[in-house]
Amino acid sequence: MSKPVLVGDVGGTKIRLALASSSLGHVQLHNIKVYDDPTIPSFEDAIEDYLSSSDVKPKSALFALAGPIADDGSIKLTNRTWPRVVPSVIQSRFLIDSATIVNDFAAMARAIPEIPNDSFETVIESHFSPEGPILVTGPGTGHGVSTLIQSVTGGWRVMTGEGGHSAFAPRNMREAAIRDVIARTYNYVSVEMIVSGRWLMPVYEAICELEGVTPEDLSPQNILDRADAGDKVCVEVCKFRANALMGAVGDAALITGAHAGVVLTGGVAERMVKWLRTTEASDRFLERGPMSPFLAHTPVSVLMHDEAPLIGAAALALE
Repeated sequence: MSKPVLVGDVGGTKIRLALASSSLGHVQLHNIKVYDDPTIPSFEDAIEDYLSSSDVKPKSALFALAGPIADDGSIKLTNRTWPRVVPSVIQSRFLIDSATIVNDFAAMARAIPEIPNDSFETVIESHFSPEGPILVTGPGTGHGVSTLIQSVTGGWRVMTGEGGHSAFAPRNMREAAIRDVIARTYNYVSVEMIVSGRWLMPVYEAICELEGVTPEDLSPQNILDRADAGDKVCVEVCKFRANALMGAVGDAALITGAHAGVVLTGGVAERMVKWLRTTEASDRFLERGPMSPFLAHTPVSVLMHDEAPLIGAAALALE
């Protein structure tokens, strides 16, 4: 059993912290604690609360946070108003020898080889097993994108970026109209602004405007329930977001050469499995003009595992 490492996964909604160790090559998590209080003033406050309730005082830490990493290894989270998170500050405050920050989707991608097969829901099946990169992407509060590549030595490398902030590309006049309504307020309309949880209401309100109806104060579950009941606006919201996500994922798979598969992650993707499996959404991924054969055998699945980023952070920390 290796010495315990403090690991964390921080998105726009939840903070997960745990102690990680390795036994016989398998990652193990202990003392998992989830914080979903939006009033927590900083990441360091969450760490302090966690360590104060633990008898173990780890000497190293790795945290997966949602945002781009600066040259000095610090990060300003994209979807939180916290102060910048700085590794050296964490080391000094908590007497930790080493603290590392990685992009949250680096951890999400690294988790994929560690997750059992029954944690994946199939969206597009393939009977082939091509080698190549695996695209790991998906909408939660925001929208992350990363690529997992197996090295010649058998290990794994992760490439991250900010693909969720690439521009949304409408495929028809209706989608362009929805984009244009949103653009009146926000000017630049990214993929994240169409598919992520944080931007659900602007999409819903844009479709209400185009339909000439007054928007209501609905939760994401309300919209899903109404869509299941046949509500015209809510059905369009679900179809539009599913189609847009599969289209953007197909674009990213073409760019990264993700022959080995696409894994969708995040709470939004988990709730949208039904809509992602429609023929219309699948066609958005597969139809690529003369390059359609390029993705013809690429499987697409949705990861259903809340602790995946923690597992990935542990794998990165223990490697």
